[in-house]
Amino acid sequence: MRRWGMIGLILWLGFSVRITGLPALRHNYDHSFPIAQAALWREQGIWPLIGQRSTLGIPASPLASLLIVPVLALGPGPWLPHYAAVALDMLALALAYRTARSMAPPWLARVALLMAAFSPWHVYFTRGTWLPGWFPFFVALALWAWSPFLIQGGSPSPARIGWGWVGVALAVLVHPVGLLLIPPALLSAGLMPGNRWVRGVGAGLMLASTLAYGGIAWHAWEGPRTLRLPARLWPWQEVAFAHALRMVSGKDFAEVWMGAASPPDWLLVRLARIGAGLIEASIALAVLESVARGLRQRHGHSPLLPIWWGFPAVWLALPWPYPIHIHYLVPTLPAGVLLAVQPWRKLPARSWGRYLIEAGTWGIAFVWVLILLAADRNARLHPWTGNPEELPMVESAALARRLLYGLEEDPQTQIWLPWECAETTPTWLSGVVGRALEVRCGFRPDRLAVAHTTHRTLMVLFGTGTPPPLEPLSRPPSWLHRMPDGAWIALYEIHPGELRPAIPLGILTDLGWRLLGYDLEEKGNRLRITTYWQVERIPEDPARWAWHYQPFHHLLDSEGHQLQNPSGWGVPGHLWRIGDVYIDHTELVFPKEISHRPLRLELGLFDPNRVVRARFLLPIGETETLILKVWN
Repeated sequence: MRRWGMIGLILWLGFSVRITGLPALRHNYDHSFPIAQAALWREQGIWPLIGQRSTLGIPASPLASLLIVPVLALGPGPWLPHYAAVALDMLALALAYRTARSMAPPWLARVALLMAAFSPWHVYFTRGTWLPGWFPFFVALALWAWSPFLIQGGSPSPARIGWGWVGVALAVLVHPVGLLLIPPALLSAGLMPGNRWVRGVGAGLMLASTLAYGGIAWHAWEGPRTLRLPARLWPWQEVAFAHALRMVSGKDFAEVWMGAASPPDWLLVRLARIGAGLIEASIALAVLESVARGLRQRHGHSPLLPIWWGFPAVWLALPWPYPIHIHYLVPTLPAGVLLAVQPWRKLPARSWGRYLIEAGTWGIAFVWVLILLAADRNARLHPWTGNPEELPMVESAALARRLLYGLEEDPQTQIWLPWECAETTPTWLSGVVGRALEVRCGFRPDRLAVAHTTHRTLMVLFGTGTPPPLEPLSRPPSWLHRMPDGAWIALYEIHPGELRPAIPLGILTDLGWRLLGYDLEEKGNRLRITTYWQVERIPEDPARWAWHYQPFHHLLDSEGHQLQNPSGWGVPGHLWRIGDVYIDHTELVFPKEISHRPLRLELGLFDPNRVVRARFLLPIGETETLILKVWN
């Protein structure tokens, strides 16, 4: 009972560390994509054919997205999917403990559990919904299922053989790096004694599912199908082996994420380095011991655990033409934890060595927890990196709550992001909210606001300093959330029916836009022009995606010479939706002393991409320009 109480305590502490650090997690595009894809499937029935494009150039399967679908049924927002990911990692820890228990005494299995529960890189990579975070559970499931053979050389039951293939298949499908687990799995199944029929069927089903998805991914792959291979087989890049060791030892995590700036922090870094060195030495000793024992005693199962750990590192150590990121080695984590404790399994239970190893592991785990807390503190105190996709979870969740409030009142709320947002930011925002949203990038607070004739519009802006007003309507943000470092998230809200141009018109164009009216305001030597354009019809021309109509304003003298020619901001053609209202704001220098009067201001719509103008449809005929005002 006391032993299980200690195991429960370690699992509870590991869960607490992960949950406590979730608010500081950088909820970026990688975390949002599976949630956004799951929401799209759940709400609109759009079945994803392929998942997220990996940095290897190969698209992953939509497995992670499908696993998140039932979680979103419990409610929107970013928290529940991450809680589910943490819970799955707790199951991975439990499986790792059971596997370690089959090869080592209880005290050493606890040491393995401590390493797996608190290793900083493990916590960092598995407390979110991004694809590599699913590896530990799937690989731990496979190792636990086949542990009677991998650890003891015995024959697993048919049920265990089947569960092992399930773990391998899921690991292969969740991310392309999982393909590197196929050779160790096939080698293990080939050497495994017992039911050959079950082993063969399991291998066949795993390979069939992998090939089936490969065919789907090949046909659904958009863009050039390029896979860059190593130019040679030597020399190897030792960084892959270093990353595989870091997964367990936590080496360099403090230097990368903690930002040590005080003597206590430096002490933590030094202690972490010492602990990492001891753990990595233990893993290296276990690899040498397993290989030597396999050669000496001719035990086919002895080198298999090092192969499960080392084969991905060996493959990724080839001179690939792209950088090898540390998260590529997450699949090696469960086997690495088992190797770290393997050399000490014959120590007597009542020996100084046992007490020294267990106490030292508790001390290293305590140092790791302090480092994780310090790294999370830095992320919370300095959340703004200039990219909204890098905001901590707590800040992203605040935005999600406000957007969900608006969506509850009007499910068809229109959401806009600034014009300079990245192409991944709309998907990121959908993943933050946990809903299938159509998010468009195009508004600009000083030039262009967007409204809708029947639905509310929310424009989201991020920045530092003082939030700007929405110049086209001269109004401050409707909602403002400030972060600890002074950065902010702002929402500008426009309700349907509240737009009332000072000079209403209602003139239709051949483009399908209607000029609702305009505002003119003279301030000193500047003239502020605000025009209101409603989209009533969208042209069916397939080239519309390249259109970009924008208002132009010509200030002309009495002879028709242009004194000023400022253009409005405009909206690209692929963003047009029926019911949109674009409020375009422009300022020009108004010359007070001009001899050639009268002056007149004319307005039109111009597409610089195609060098064409739209035409206004008047009762008396068509025209390319309208006279807005004349100054005598």
